[in-house]
Amino acid sequence: MAPRKELSWKIFPWAALAVTLLLCGCAAAPPAPPVAPLPPPRPRFTPQEVALDRALGRFYGAPYRFGGTTPAGVDCSGLVLAVYQQLGMALPRTAADQFTAGQPVPLNRLRFGDVVFFNRFCQVNKSAPYLAGVLPPASLRQICHNGIYLGGGRFMHASNRGVKVSRLDAEVWRRSYAGARRYLLPRAPGSP
Repeated sequence: MAPRKELSWKIFPWAALAVTLLLCGCAAAPPAPPVAPLPPPRPRFTPQEVALDRALGRFYGAPYRFGGTTPAGVDCSGLVLAVYQQLGMALPRTAADQFTAGQPVPLNRLRFGDVVFFNRFCQVNKSAPYLAGVLPPASLRQICHNGIYLGGGRFMHASNRGVKVSRLDAEVWRRSYAGARRYLLPRAPGSP
């Protein structure tokens, strides 16, 4: 009997290995890792938007100058005016008057080239935030600043530090946001 016991201990590891391999071979393949969805296609710029993008590039970094409308010096409404003039469009001169022109656009429908407007809170909050609580509400409804929406929550505007890009979700812009207007021609049907 001793030889049989020896033989079973020699066969057992091989049999266990064979059973393990057989069971693993029958198991289902591990699930494939989830595939990230493709980002939505980027909207193609219309010829008007391409021209606007080029015009904005000429003004980026320009110094601030009250009443200015050139890359040598520009203020906020002067930037909007000059950029749109390069597209052959005539807009009013001041931010308040520009706010009355164009088509209103809800915040969740902004697209490249829309002009975003801000009330007086943006000026008060930067210089003396405590004054925002003492100014009459009518004063805070006055449109006093604007910029051109770039997409992705960013806009270009002429600040006292020159023409730069800021985020709409920054507290000062979020709290002083007054609305947006669209001056560009509509895109083809089905475009965002």
